[in-house]
Amino acid sequence: MITVHEALEIIKLHSPMHDLGTLETRADRDYPPFNRVMMDGIAIRFDDYEKGMRSFPVEGICAAGDKVKTLRSGSLEVMTGSVLPLESDLVIQYEHLKIENNIATIVVEIPRFRFDSVHLEGSDCKKGDVVLLKNLPMTGPHVGILSSMGESLIPYSPKVMIISTGDELVEKDPLPHEIRRSNVFALKSSLELFGYKDVKETHLNDDPKLIAKHFQQYAGEFDILIYSGGVSKGKFDYLPSVWADMGVTKYFHEVSQRPGKPLWFGVDEKRKTTVIGLPGNPVSSLVCLHRYFLPNRKIQVKLTKEITFKKPLTYFVPVKIEFLGAELFATPLHMKNSGEFTALAGSDGFIELPRELDQFHVGETYSFFSWRPF
Repeated sequence: MITVHEALEIIKLHSPMHDLGTLETRADRDYPPFNRVMMDGIAIRFDDYEKGMRSFPVEGICAAGDKVKTLRSGSLEVMTGSVLPLESDLVIQYEHLKIENNIATIVVEIPRFRFDSVHLEGSDCKKGDVVLLKNLPMTGPHVGILSSMGESLIPYSPKVMIISTGDELVEKDPLPHEIRRSNVFALKSSLELFGYKDVKETHLNDDPKLIAKHFQQYAGEFDILIYSGGVSKGKFDYLPSVWADMGVTKYFHEVSQRPGKPLWFGVDEKRKTTVIGLPGNPVSSLVCLHRYFLPNRKIQVKLTKEITFKKPLTYFVPVKIEFLGAELFATPLHMKNSGEFTALAGSDGFIELPRELDQFHVGETYSFFSWRPF
């Protein structure tokens, strides 16, 4: 089995899961695209001001959205957002003026410099400059930047299909030997919460022919196929052999971790589709999705209870977190096994305990991964 770190490095090289958010965006023109007035007031020549002039005839007015005008002499009234008139290079705000009989007189004396209260053309960025890097999480400012540059407001998001597998899973009204489908909805909700916009879900019974037919139909149409269940060592866990028959390159199967040991990862190079096989146990499934495939940043938290785990495995433990002063503390939650979905009800996420240790003490700091963007 490979380690968690090795699995993460492989996924980073071969998966588009973290290609989420902005595309690389280059400026379509200089920004601002003109000398932009920053204060309501008058535009004058700086040289006139330096020569001692303090009263200026007002020739007209420039509103935001007006075509560029030229200052002939004296001054032009200018509104915030308007184009600075040609032949002018200083703006005096209304609060520093007295305007009577169409004469603007400066009544507040402060140090002034050429292009005061002017947002100079191209001072933010030049045409062709990179203004947004690829895969930044989409925020309000990023949407504003994209809008200003005429780009689509829809950020890049891989097309994802989640497939639950198993004859025992039903949509509703389960018989005594059946259970309701739940993993797929938990996974879909998590993906959407972290910004994935195009997520579909479906179900397949344990039938290798049906699984193969479905794969042939949808691999290539979707960037990522995520399967829940069917990747362990059981006689009805057909997925790894079907993927091999379909020509999928397997990069790993099984990671030295608990929960989530059966995790499978590969890529159909021909169809350009990433294939992820998550364990069928609900806790394992969610932990693997959040640890490996969601853009979840690591946060350091302090442990509030002792934990003993004497196996050479990375151990993921559901926790409840709370702030005490300026520090974040994590209280481990008891969980019987990785199928005990209800144990997650009071959890905020999970901590990662390194495989090299078997005793974890109160006050020690470990990495926390949240169920929601943090």
